[in-house]
Amino acid sequence: MTTGDRLLATERWLLEAAEDRHQAVTAWAGGGLALLRCGGAFAAVRIPAAHIQDAAISREPQEIDRYLAKRLEDGPVICDRAAGWYYALVPASAARRWTASGSTCLGVGASLGVPRPGTTAASDTRIYWSVPMDTPGMLCHPAAVTGTVTAGIRGVSR
Repeated sequence: MTTGDRLLATERWLLEAAEDRHQAVTAWAGGGLALLRCGGAFAAVRIPAAHIQDAAISREPQEIDRYLAKRLEDGPVICDRAAGWYYALVPASAARRWTASGSTCLGVGASLGVPRPGTTAASDTRIYWSVPMDTPGMLCHPAAVTGTVTAGIRGVSR
């Protein structure tokens, strides 16, 4: 499967969470964000950027991206540079039992602005894929996300 095929398959998978699929496709075509519902195909763990930076022992986006890819075993993560948040996508079931302090798990009833797959830090956009979703349905393991949050709070790395 080519990179283009994987991106298209990932887009289609993510769009299943769109309340208005046409509006989401239009937003992505214009370089914007698709508003996707959490709690069905995935949940999103919102983590303060400061915790991620402390865990990675870096403020450099590329170093943080590499750290997260390794720590979360290439599980998808979205970064909102302006708001100072990272969002790790996890299975929806994680939202019901999320307890990691210093983070919030967005589940049923929450929505998330998601950039088009393939949007990276190099694009200079406000919100990008810190760790791209490379395969439809590939999500972060909740225990790895909890460990990353805890490492950031404690100032412990890798």
